[in-house]
Amino acid sequence: MNPKELPVYKEKERILEAVKNNQVVIVESPTGSGKTTQLPLILNEAGYTTSGVIGITQPRRIATLSVSEYMAKQLKTTIPGYVGYKMRFDDQTVPTTALKIMTDGILLQEVKNDPLLSAYSVIIVDEAHERSLNIDFVLGLLKSILRQRADFKVIISSATLNTQSFSDYFFNAPIISIETKPYPVNLMYHPLKSDNTDELIRAITETVERNVINKEKGDGDFLIFLSGEKLIKDTVTALESSIVNKKLLVIPLYGRLSKEEQEKIFVKTPLFKTKVVVSTNIAETSVTIDGITCVLDSGLSKLNYYNPHTFTSSLIENSISKASADQRKGRAGRTAPGTCYRFYSKKDYELKDKYTPEEIFRTDLSEVVLRMSEIGIRDFHSFDFLSSPGKQGITGAVKTLQQFGALNSDNSLSSIGEMMVQFPLLPRHSRMIVESILRYPNVLNEVIIATSFISTRSPYALPPGEEIDAREAHASFGDENGDFSAYLKLFKMFNQAVKKDKFCKRFYLDEKIMFEIVNIHEQLSSIISEMGIPISLDAPFSFKEYIISLSAGLIQFIGAKTGRGIYRTPTTDKVIIHPGSVLFREKPDFIVAGEIVKTSRMYARSVSPLKKQWIKDISQDLYLDLITGGIMKGSNNKRERERETHKTKKDTTNQIYLGEYTFPIKQFRGNKYVEFNWFDIKPAVESIKWEEIPSLGNLRGELKFKNFVILKEAKVNKIFKAVKLINPESEIIMDFPSETFHINSLEDVEKLLIPSLKYVMNLTPVSKKKKSKNELGFLSLNTDNNGTYWFKSTKRFNTALNQSTEAISALANSSKNQVKPDSWSIINRVYSKLDSFYL
Repeated sequence: MNPKELPVYKEKERILEAVKNNQVVIVESPTGSGKTTQLPLILNEAGYTTSGVIGITQPRRIATLSVSEYMAKQLKTTIPGYVGYKMRFDDQTVPTTALKIMTDGILLQEVKNDPLLSAYSVIIVDEAHERSLNIDFVLGLLKSILRQRADFKVIISSATLNTQSFSDYFFNAPIISIETKPYPVNLMYHPLKSDNTDELIRAITETVERNVINKEKGDGDFLIFLSGEKLIKDTVTALESSIVNKKLLVIPLYGRLSKEEQEKIFVKTPLFKTKVVVSTNIAETSVTIDGITCVLDSGLSKLNYYNPHTFTSSLIENSISKASADQRKGRAGRTAPGTCYRFYSKKDYELKDKYTPEEIFRTDLSEVVLRMSEIGIRDFHSFDFLSSPGKQGITGAVKTLQQFGALNSDNSLSSIGEMMVQFPLLPRHSRMIVESILRYPNVLNEVIIATSFISTRSPYALPPGEEIDAREAHASFGDENGDFSAYLKLFKMFNQAVKKDKFCKRFYLDEKIMFEIVNIHEQLSSIISEMGIPISLDAPFSFKEYIISLSAGLIQFIGAKTGRGIYRTPTTDKVIIHPGSVLFREKPDFIVAGEIVKTSRMYARSVSPLKKQWIKDISQDLYLDLITGGIMKGSNNKRERERETHKTKKDTTNQIYLGEYTFPIKQFRGNKYVEFNWFDIKPAVESIKWEEIPSLGNLRGELKFKNFVILKEAKVNKIFKAVKLINPESEIIMDFPSETFHINSLEDVEKLLIPSLKYVMNLTPVSKKKKSKNELGFLSLNTDNNGTYWFKSTKRFNTALNQSTEAISALANSSKNQVKPDSWSIINRVYSKLDSFYL
């Protein structure tokens, strides 16, 4: 297609006239108008590059690359040259570059050296509707520059989502709408009877089968939107077992897949096949897949929320906004008439929020606050954001930076802060490097390696169906010093590997990410060398100095063990080590983690052990908090005060409300207690959005199913969560193997243990507890790690999950490459299913 036939050219004269007469212009249009690639070229033809560079910001690296390549090809030039791009650790520009595509974070860095962006005549902020934190910060800085430079032009390029807010923010700037003619999309609502995932998967499978058999959707492909990795994997499994499975090419798409796996979505659909892409919300705007004519929308997504009090992130499932629903629908009508199935009602759609919450309300602001201080802004709370993040987010960011020693009392940068801002990294990561520079220079190279690993996506690939093989391959890099030690070994082995592609394939690694890690290491080393700081490659290595340097930036993620595999940080209770860590089965007394993230539980990732005596070297205050402040005893003074304060408040509540349902609160042993019947609580929980379920603190109760008790004296909010996870109506295992399995040979594995693994495949059926006739629990497989295995019914779902995962990992480790292929396949399937519960 000739680019000048794109819809944007129909508005070319209006756009140029608006830019001529206004400092700011908002250009809105749906996907496919050509605004991203052609707006810069229209301005280039009009002569705007004669007075400076035209800068175009993109929110993602992949878009930065593809846009620059497309524009260079259209202008018949090469990169770097007249067209160039720049993103973190990758600068493909030259002094003569006139059209510069960059990630929005790069523009923030350039403001530091050129506060008025004097090198630029025009800045185009593309995909502004996404409202990422960087986009909002960029807009605030551009607004300030516009007041100081009358010759400066800004174009806000956005999808047709709330563009009036941009106009209001930028002095009532004009909005130019580019009309496109999408193909008609037939919208069909199919609300589910409940929010049970099994019903959703069944509805999706039946819809695909019906369409493929009856050719309801024509010859196009499917795009299915789901909330997360676990649901995607379960749906892929269902589709691959469906009655039309031989006619389908099913491809998952989610963040943890390798780049190679993700790029399979662009494969041309084979003859006589139908492509089915099962995706998270990454396919809403980030990628465009040709040939899609049928969209299946679950109405769900997961968003990351940062807690500035605990310094942790939570991946929370939410109902999508109207804007997201409309974006998903639009994917069905880009190239041909299409159909969109929504697995919720029209009323549900009408009740949805208009827009997705902006990232600024749900992310860590410490990097933005650090950059503010760097460019001379001291009153952080008064910065003119498009949407104010509120006092809480800014205050939490300042507290974090003060803990790092990065800010002076007047909010200017300290000497440590001055060093931290030299690096294009999150503050916690740059703080690790600064600590090594100042106190432990002998391990500086190793700290740079560790920083390179945790500042980008994990290189560990987990191909569907091969999770246990992949985990075992990853664990081979580990030792008793945990993940940060494993990163050093992996980095060295990768650099020494002659055939890096084969090395990555053997150890289940994403080759592109490994090369990115190597590149980050080179760039960080270069920055440090430019600071005049030597990096020794042959200094004696000290693990203590290495881990203390890392802990200076990860101080908020240092934890002490309080129970069986349970850790507590100064701000977070009940953290467990993620099964992806090489320390998952070790459980040292003290740990430091690269991050703490809440999914189904609060998990520590990238974990290494700490010795008690090292904590004083990291922070005297932390030592007092962790050791003498009561964490090792299971509580601390602040928490005890909060409990005592809570006890003094009179609570007259006598019932719980869930939508239209009410449940009475009774007295049990002098405390409030709620008894839930499965057939009453199940529809109540399903009748409202998960985020609308009230937080009931320490209120406890029990869950009954017929004559059985499933959960007894459990926190009520945990009962609500269990209702979403289990389904006793489908099956109750009343009898399971009671004997102990002593595995002395591979024959024992084949004959004794493999046939019994079916009992822990799902964890969702509840099983009879041996000590009680009417109390149910969760079946788990246990091991002593010396060849003995046994089944046990345990009270808690998560305990059963962790015990079974550890046992299956031990079984896999002892029998890999020795059991029959069919048996190994069963072990892998069980592990894969258990692993999905951690997402």
